[in-house]
Amino acid sequence: MHCSTFILVAVTLLGATLVRGFDEKEAVSEIMKSAEACMAEVNAGDADLQELVKKQPASTHAGKCLRACVMKSFGLIGADGKLDTDAAHEKAKQYTGNDPAKLKLALEIGDTCAAISVPDDHCEAAESYGACFKSEATKHGLM
Repeated sequence: MHCSTFILVAVTLLGATLVRGFDEKEAVSEIMKSAEACMAEVNAGDADLQELVKKQPASTHAGKCLRACVMKSFGLIGADGKLDTDAAHEKAKQYTGNDPAKLKLALEIGDTCAAISVPDDHCEAAESYGACFKSEATKHGLM
């Protein structure tokens, strides 16, 4: 398995590869259920969902809001629109099986991205976090 739910959720959430060895099908299923529930809430269309699935940057504001909604549904973004590092750390532990090396990398990437400056608009913030996760995963040779 080549995706981490932590990053998958975050790049969506976010869409990068972070750690290996979790149930990718289960993670994708959870994300898709959340995304489908969020579509009506943020007025996102099928094209927005497809960009998310294909791990492409959102081309519309609704697409960015779809990612924010999904991240919020997993507790990764708080009411203030900022990354909730405590929740992210818990997700990382959950999906790395507490493997020390994988957990260290997941936490490092999460902490790096939590420290970036993001717009006040939660939708734009989610897109910024997603770009950060993807960039950090690439730097670590995970994509």
